Amino acid sequence: MELTRRRVLAAGVASIAATAGCTGTESDSRNQGADDRSRATDAGATAAAEWPWDGSIPVDGVVQHHEPSCGCCGEYAEYLEANGIDVSIETAPDLDTFARRKTELGVPESMRSCHTVEFGEYVVEGHVPLQAVARLFETDASVNGIVIPGMPQHAPGMGPPGEEPLTVYAFREDGDTAAFVDIG
Repeated sequence: MELTRRRVLAAGVASIAATAGCTGTESDSRNQGADDRSRATDAGATAAAEWPWDGSIPVDGVVQHHEPSCGCCGEYAEYLEANGIDVSIETAPDLDTFARRKTELGVPESMRSCHTVEFGEYVVEGHVPLQAVARLFETDASVNGIVIPGMPQHAPGMGPPGEEPLTVYAFREDGDTAAFVDIG
């Protein structure tokens, strides 16, 4: 799939909408109880079952950056943990801090999603299946990382695979992006 200006702009709009949809108010996050945590764990296990993976990635653990009240970010972290990856969560106190961290990690603005994960030397943005992350390490790609922009309906932490494959994009330090692999 060719990366066109229209696709990049659509991804940017989806990313903004996704980030806005993931964030809640401080009182929202204070009101989350044990039932919410239990549902997130169940969702992570469901995501792992829906997106089976039996590979390995040469990292001991990862750091996931996200807003504290984002449910799908928690589900993605649970998906990683259900597949044997230790996840450290770093939450941002506000969207400006979160955006600055993404900029520091080199994530192009037009390709952003609701969470960013540091997998060793690579950055993984959004709901990227582990098959694509493993492929990144297997190919030893000379890129900063990979991304599925926005919040696609059929991705780990968002739902089961759909009929159409997910296109995962690679991004470089200079902001260039290109299709990396289709999964699904």
